[in-house]
Amino acid sequence: MNKFKLNVVVLVLMTGMCFQSVAQQPAEVMPLADESLILSVTQVGDAIIMVGERGHVLKSEDQGQTWRQIAGVPVNIALTKVVAVNDQVWAVGHDAAIIHSADAGETWELQFYDADREVPLLSAYFTDENEGFVIGAYGTILTTTDGGQNWDDGLIDEELDYHLNDMTRAADDNLYIAAEAGYFFKSTDNGESWEAIELPYMGSMFGVEMLDQSIVLFGLRGNLLISEDQGLSWEELESDIPNNLFGSTPLGQDKLLLVGANGARLIYQNKSLESLSDADSGDDYADVLVIGNEVMLVGEAGVSKQTMSQ
Repeated sequence: MNKFKLNVVVLVLMTGMCFQSVAQQPAEVMPLADESLILSVTQVGDAIIMVGERGHVLKSEDQGQTWRQIAGVPVNIALTKVVAVNDQVWAVGHDAAIIHSADAGETWELQFYDADREVPLLSAYFTDENEGFVIGAYGTILTTTDGGQNWDDGLIDEELDYHLNDMTRAADDNLYIAAEAGYFFKSTDNGESWEAIELPYMGSMFGVEMLDQSIVLFGLRGNLLISEDQGLSWEELESDIPNNLFGSTPLGQDKLLLVGANGARLIYQNKSLESLSDADSGDDYADVLVIGNEVMLVGEAGVSKQTMSQ
């Protein structure tokens, strides 16, 4: 496995370039798919689903002890994000692809695909089984109100074509998007309109999380930004690591586990950071999921599990 593979994929996403694939070819079932590049993981009921390169979709029903690759996935391009609401699951990726499963990831259909535009889709957020958003390169944002049967395809801003990397919703129903080039987007009307906010750090932010009333942004070179007033002002948090941070998962109401390049694993709590250096593999981690007292890390080497020490 190429040590720099995940960084190359991230560079592809940041620059908006994507590799052209043969239109709508199904993913091949590979014997070592769980050891290949995995970019996103989520829980679906008692099961776990993860997605990655070449249209790989893998499912575990024993808390990650064993994995099986799902056959019949309709695309063979990199899938960058998977999200679920009950048994409804969506995955998005390169070639502006959106695929959907109505049975907890067992079978999949193609909902949206446009390889000619050469736009990777990077993240998704669903409020419920009907209402959802998909975001990606060049300010692309797609919305649905019928579970993805129809998609409204548009731009977040006619003048700002920055890549949109991650999205979340606050308890007050505000929507927030982490973007590149020092931009952050906010909607107070359920995505009908968006306000572009310039951040104090001008690099890319790859993730956004809500912790109680705080917005936490994280991204390039270990940078973190915190806002407690709906994005009106920001506090920069110093990190001891220079590594890009790609993924996160909440640990209760006020704590966050962050993962990233070169084995980076950090605990964020109350505007402080603690590095977890034990059992470091040095692999690049793209996403993380906590099941009980175990941490499931996905990235360039597939999936690995570690026991929570805190």
